[in-house]
Amino acid sequence: MSRLFGLLLLSVWLVGCATHPVTGRSQLMIMPEGQANQMAYQAYAQMADKGDVLPASDSASRRVAAITQRIIPHAVRIYPEASRWAWETRVFRDDSINAFAMAGGKIGVNTGMLDRLRPTDDELAQVIAHEVAHAISAHTREKMSIAMSQELGLSMATALGGLDARTADMARQAATVAVGLPYSRRMESEADEVGLLLAARAGFDPRAAVSLWQKMQRQGGSAGPEWLSTHPDSGRRIEELQRAIPRMMPIYQQAVGGR
Repeated sequence: MSRLFGLLLLSVWLVGCATHPVTGRSQLMIMPEGQANQMAYQAYAQMADKGDVLPASDSASRRVAAITQRIIPHAVRIYPEASRWAWETRVFRDDSINAFAMAGGKIGVNTGMLDRLRPTDDELAQVIAHEVAHAISAHTREKMSIAMSQELGLSMATALGGLDARTADMARQAATVAVGLPYSRRMESEADEVGLLLAARAGFDPRAAVSLWQKMQRQGGSAGPEWLSTHPDSGRRIEELQRAIPRMMPIYQQAVGGR
């Protein structure tokens, strides 16, 4: 019985296994992309309905949109399926330092990110590229797939007598909560790597990633803003970015020279 259970779980992992197009990391992807995108579109629309959104004509909205439009073609180059996404940017009137990109290309930047950090275009591009990297890396979909696999495994175990129903229900609830949790540290580091590449290809100076995170560090004391709470240690992150910059400078210089 346990052997059958193991084979069933193994088949789920094999069928849903994907490879990240840049890092080569294996990812579990049993959640259909279309379903993940549809859920993101609905959530984004609800946020816009409930939140205070700057009009598209506002200078901040136009700035965010212009930077994003330079990054999108390079995101599509890495993940061609993104050419079919309904890309959209909005600036939310919110004092917290935050930005996000949902599955399917729905992007949001808070006014707090703009007003409190006062980023240059190169620095703001690092933020947006980092979030776009999460989207094309399908990190939200990956989290949902992990939760789905946990629930599927629990259902199988319950059916095969491996777990009692009460324990299975409790674990299912935990798996559901996991979907809403922040990205893992590995995902954040991956978004740093891919985001730096996207920004460089779009003609934004990679060195701005360091100055951006230094600004972040100065916000809210040593802990930094809430946006950094799930990210790798800021000191180590800056060191990793500094090591990556020499690899990105030729890409950036080629992009700038080609304009």
